[in-house]
Order: sequence, then structure tokens, then C-alpha cells
Amino acid sequence: MPRHTASAPVSVSAAVTCVLIGGLISGCDENDCTPKTIAGVYEAYSPIVLAVLPEAAPKSIPGLAVSLGLFAADALARYLIEHAVPEDKTWLLIEQTLQGQRRTSVFELGTDHELKVSVNGAQLKHVDLYVKERQIKVIIPRGTAAEVTVTDAGNGDGIALRGTVPGDLDGFLDLDTGRASPDNSPEARAADVQVETFGFNVGPKPVNGATAALFPGPGRPTLHACMSMPAKSWTSEFQDWQGGTQDRSWCVRTNAGHYGLAVPKQPGAFRIGSAADLNALSYLLWAQPGLPAAAATPVPGGQTNAC
Repeated sequence: MPRHTASAPVSVSAAVTCVLIGGLISGCDENDCTPKTIAGVYEAYSPIVLAVLPEAAPKSIPGLAVSLGLFAADALARYLIEHAVPEDKTWLLIEQTLQGQRRTSVFELGTDHELKVSVNGAQLKHVDLYVKERQIKVIIPRGTAAEVTVTDAGNGDGIALRGTVPGDLDGFLDLDTGRASPDNSPEARAADVQVETFGFNVGPKPVNGATAALFPGPGRPTLHACMSMPAKSWTSEFQDWQGGTQDRSWCVRTNAGHYGLAVPKQPGAFRIGSAADLNALSYLLWAQPGLPAAAATPVPGGQTNAC
């Protein structure tokens, strides 16, 4: 259900979490566990930072925050009436004062996940934001320089890293570092997953003490759910593995003891994709002791659109 809250000026000293209520808050339900739904849920949204200067609008970040324009109030109202947010996107609206006039920059974010928004390091609460149909509006006070940070809420669990185990790897990969290594190399002994492309065991499998547990419930597991999986569920294989099938997921535990989540990577339409995509495994590792959350990548203040 869409959520409506009253808009109010941002308080940069606010210190509580704001979570965007989107279409996939808890993964998919029993009636909507389509491959596309599950594939989108498990792909964490990369943290971004937008620099807002007193007399300059923030600039887009290719592939992450695409600028849809800079609008005056009446033009913005018309735009929001005439255009709908795509199903798998979110719009971020940043209102500021430029040359004495209130203007709003609209960015399209490539996700419909839950998102957390912070201004100058302080996470914002709902009363500081306007949330509607996957739209977030942040109001920057006049004359204020700010960094607006957007991160994936991850259902409350921070994301330390994410990656893909290529289906054509024919070697080993360390999930904690993303480092691939060939067979019989010293690095292979520290890897977590082996991929074979020929023979009877084609596909990925945990190795060197790493384990996987097929998640039995609908939706996606949380860090707590994976840590609570019974000991007998953890095995040295991805049970019921089938490349490209997104109706299943596994909790993973690396040989360093870190917990994560894995799903088969979805190939292109009609199962057309590169050899690297077929039998590939997409994964993420949650932030946990010894594995801190990924830091946002700041956009230098100079990379802004002058107004």
C-alpha cells in the first residue's frame, strides 16, 4: 500500500531511520514469487551520495541516479501527473533554493527496494520526507550545503558486498573478496565456491568448508533467518540447483564464517545469455562482525549542474 506523510523541512540533525515503503519490502509473497520479483529482491542497490550546493543542483550518477530534470513547482506538479514511476524504479526529489527560487531535481534510481536516506550523515525519519508511489522528497533548507546519501535498507540488514560467480568460471571464487583463481592454485584453497563447466557436476558448489542451505520459505531470508537455519540444513552443495531458475534461494556461509544469500543469476529472455550468465550465481554478504557494511561512494562537490 502506498504511504502518505506530510512534507516538512529536513532537519539535518535527525538521527532515526527513514525507510521507503516500496513494492518489495519483504521479498515476494506466496502469490507473487515470479523469477523477476525474486531476482530484483536479491540485487542490493549500490550506495550513492549526491552533493547539493547552495546555488548548484546535484548531478546525475550514470547507471545509479539518472536526472529527469530540474523543475519549478508548477512544472513539477504537471510532470508527476503526466508520468508514472516505472515498476522497478524509485524517484528521488531534492528540493532546494536556486537563485531565490525553489527548484526540485528529480532523479530516477534503478531500484524499487527499501531505501534509507540521510542528509549530512543523519538518517531521516518519515516526517522529514514525502513518500508516495516510490517517490522520496527531501527538502534542503535555503543556503545549506548537503550530502544526500541513499542506501539499500536490505530489510534492516546492512550489505557488506555483492557479486556474481560466473557460470563459465571453471575454477574457484572467494565470496569474501570476489577473487577468482584457477584450479590447483594456492588461492583455490581459500575459495568458497567452485564452478565446473564439464562433467557430471556442472555448476557451482561450496568448497573448503563453505556451506549452503536451501531456504524453505517464501520471500527472501534475512541475516537472522540464515543464522537460525538448523545445522542439518547446511551442506556442501546448492541443493536443487538449476541455473537461471529464480524460484529458490540459499543461505550461504563462507569458510571465514560470514553469512550471505545466493540465487541463480537470471539469463536474458528465452534463456539467451552469455556463457558467463548461464549457471551463474548472484550473491551478497550481509554486514556482520568482521565484515563491515559497504561505504557509499561520494560524488565530488564540483561535479554538479550549475544553475
